[in-house]
Amino acid sequence: MNVSESTVPGLTEAPSPAETPLLSVRDLKIHFATKRGVVHAVDGINFDIHEGETLGLVGETGSGKSVTARSLLQLVPRPPAKIPGGHAMFHPKVTCPACSGAGCEKCGETGRVTAPCRSCSGSGCEKCDHSGQQTVDLLTASIRRMRAIRGNHIAMIFQDPGKALNPAMTIRDQVAEVLAEHQSSNLLAEAGLDPVHANILLRRDGHRRSTLAEKTALLFPPLHKPHKRLQAVLDERIARALAETRIPNPRKVMQRYPHELSGGMKQRVMIAQALAAGPELLIADEPTTALDVTIQARILDLLVELQARTHTAILYISHDLSLVRRISNRVAVMYGGRVAEVGPADQVFEQPMHPYTRGLVGAVPSPKHSRGHLVAIEGTVPELVNPQPGCRFAGRCPHTAPVCERVDPRLRIHGPERMSACFLYDTADELGVDPADMPRPGPQR
Repeated sequence: MNVSESTVPGLTEAPSPAETPLLSVRDLKIHFATKRGVVHAVDGINFDIHEGETLGLVGETGSGKSVTARSLLQLVPRPPAKIPGGHAMFHPKVTCPACSGAGCEKCGETGRVTAPCRSCSGSGCEKCDHSGQQTVDLLTASIRRMRAIRGNHIAMIFQDPGKALNPAMTIRDQVAEVLAEHQSSNLLAEAGLDPVHANILLRRDGHRRSTLAEKTALLFPPLHKPHKRLQAVLDERIARALAETRIPNPRKVMQRYPHELSGGMKQRVMIAQALAAGPELLIADEPTTALDVTIQARILDLLVELQARTHTAILYISHDLSLVRRISNRVAVMYGGRVAEVGPADQVFEQPMHPYTRGLVGAVPSPKHSRGHLVAIEGTVPELVNPQPGCRFAGRCPHTAPVCERVDPRLRIHGPERMSACFLYDTADELGVDPADMPRPGPQR
């Protein structure tokens, strides 16, 4: 993820096509209507994700991490939620025509290139901001368009695999749903069938939409043999997807139900299901929460290995800083529905800029701490019901000044690839306030 001035709200300079991020979120706002008022769960966040990179999204429970992730796939029910503003511009990829997905110089060895704009066929127009690249706003895309994107271009691993997997379906059937929805034409072609002119019953079988009567007809000639070939191809694809996640004896696991697998195995099945169609972006929403430490390490190693092989970008969401630091190239720290700091993972954890990030890093046990002495962030997370202007962290920050309580801080560049939303790095002249109202680096409480 390369941070340029175009990532800062208020600047409109368009990046060149080579620098265009895979996903660009701008001023995203998600509100929930309640009896007490409007909850500003997400309130104007900005971040970019580039192909093949991992962005870690960290913060306390209730900071808006999961709501942000689910909104990208339109999985936040509306109502009660509403999106009063913002964009999530996504650039879908297609198989590189020069190498047919094998990887070449033209596609950067990824096997994928950005899909051309549907309006101008890649020549550049106003709809694609003259980039020639297909652009989809994930927040306003139609249901039909989102069905084509979910699983195929963007996949998600949920927190609890025990709840995310269907207990009444075998592992085979659950992975097959993804392949049938997005890869049916390839499955038919691999089985020696014409995806367009094959018998309609076989095409419906490839999409797994056959009725009971149609399933019965497939058991008899002349459809029986092509049906068996299609099922053999499907089984091979499912077994290959499970094998890539290091599941032993995948063909045996295919016939199991979720309750017959351990937590780590179920998590691997979810990863296999998410990556089955080869998405460009994988959203991992605290995928190791319910697992023990040793299994967590294996799952993280697996994600890193699969990413290196498939060049898939990852949005990794967690409140565990050690896990985020281990897997992420860059980190975005959220607090109170806003992004407080963005930067390279090592720099953010070694030299945090925002006071909230310092508190999080200081609360992590390390050999540097004296026995029994950990940094604690005083106070509680603020309620986000009809919030007043001002920094959301002002009530807990040791540097709080008058300007923090009445002006919203902006996420601004404060160094190479470093961004922070804190008045400690601004000047009174920039904000047009009295210098006495500005915070100071030293403790003020």
